[in-house]
Amino acid sequence: MKLTLLSKGDGFHFPPCYMLVLCGYHILLECPVDLSALKIFSPIPSHSYQGPDVEDSVSLARSDPSSDEREQKRRKVEKPLQAKDLICAEPWFKMVTNLHMWDSSFIDIVIISSPIGMLGLPFLTRNKNFSAKIYATEVTTRIGQLMMEDLVSMNMEFRQFYGPEESGFPEWMKWNELELLPTELRNILMGEDGATLGAWQPLY
Repeated sequence: MKLTLLSKGDGFHFPPCYMLVLCGYHILLECPVDLSALKIFSPIPSHSYQGPDVEDSVSLARSDPSSDEREQKRRKVEKPLQAKDLICAEPWFKMVTNLHMWDSSFIDIVIISSPIGMLGLPFLTRNKNFSAKIYATEVTTRIGQLMMEDLVSMNMEFRQFYGPEESGFPEWMKWNELELLPTELRNILMGEDGATLGAWQPLY
């Protein structure tokens, strides 16, 4: 028997995830997404709040700033984090960093013990090589489905507000945009060694 910690998680919003190898079977324990990482994205403003800061942020994200503008943005990044520093775009979701590097065809069984622990399943099951059996209680699946529906509804609102991406690769993920982000946001996106950047995926 071998138990491998894929992610220690981060409290309620991101439960731990393990890979258990038992009698030749690869058993995935939990398949969450890091909901706490969504704090890097700006919420959709209400009509009473929508002001120049939001409009300026959206226009800056979609334009190609000059070198002077980029330098001004770079000087701002180390100031205390403000709402206008957040990413104004349709959110992507952060999977378990080590899980996205596994070949899903090697997973034989997935065991889910909580609704939060099943939010990452659609990212896994949409892989054509995935064929594992999934086990969860009826209560877990019902509540988990409601949570997934909430995420889909939230993302639809973001898409209606910001519009669909022109390509499959978001502007904010391009290196020239990433290097201008405040350090706190960049660390959440990329991790200390940049390894977590590949764990981000668009919602199902």
